[in-house]
Amino acid sequence: MSKVLMLLDRHANNINTFGLSKTHITTLVKECLSCNIFKWAGKYFSQVRGLAMGQRLAPVLAVCFMGRIEEPVLERHPLMYCRYIDDCFIVTSTQFEMDECFRIMNEQSQYIKLTREVPHDGWLPYLNTQVEVSNGVVSVKWYRKTSSENILLYATSAHPQAVKCAVVNNMLRTATSVCTGEAERHESRRLACEIAAVNGYMVSQVRGKCHISTKNATRHRKLLLCLPFISDKVSTEMQRNC
Repeated sequence: MSKVLMLLDRHANNINTFGLSKTHITTLVKECLSCNIFKWAGKYFSQVRGLAMGQRLAPVLAVCFMGRIEEPVLERHPLMYCRYIDDCFIVTSTQFEMDECFRIMNEQSQYIKLTREVPHDGWLPYLNTQVEVSNGVVSVKWYRKTSSENILLYATSAHPQAVKCAVVNNMLRTATSVCTGEAERHESRRLACEIAAVNGYMVSQVRGKCHISTKNATRHRKLLLCLPFISDKVSTEMQRNC
């Protein structure tokens, strides 16, 4: 909250508050932050520290908070510094300088402790990409976390064909657009096609365009029997025997 008010004072001449005073804005923000009640297992809980998931103000306040965390590091003028919400990407000239930046950022608040990724086979994951620097050349390719379930809208779901095609095409477009070279683009496209196949799609490359069809496009006409949910045990037995 203090960082928000500090930024408000610093940029007061450039912000249109639509007639709201600093006191009004402070009251409104505090009221929004008080909406932190959630229900779990029949009990109600209140989140007393941090930002509640799903709050409209959470991303903005996270950016404001990280702005204070990163100030001492920016004063050291690293070779490169990028940030998306709370994911930072820093390039320094030495490992010692990197360790110092990491230490300084973790000393800015007792309520937040940052972690850092370690390169694997020369590739450093950042957001949905992997970055490699070799001989002064930066290479980027698409990245999926090992914890990702890779679940898409399944090919046989009762959604319009255009919606399912858009889901897969958007994934393929993202996988190829973040890449810097043809080799990385080919590898990322192959990974995206594998994910599509796991979700029941058949993706073929024709003249650089993706044409999507489902594996069960020629299903026999069958009468569908819809059963209500009874229990997990009944559902498991039905799936096992049908």
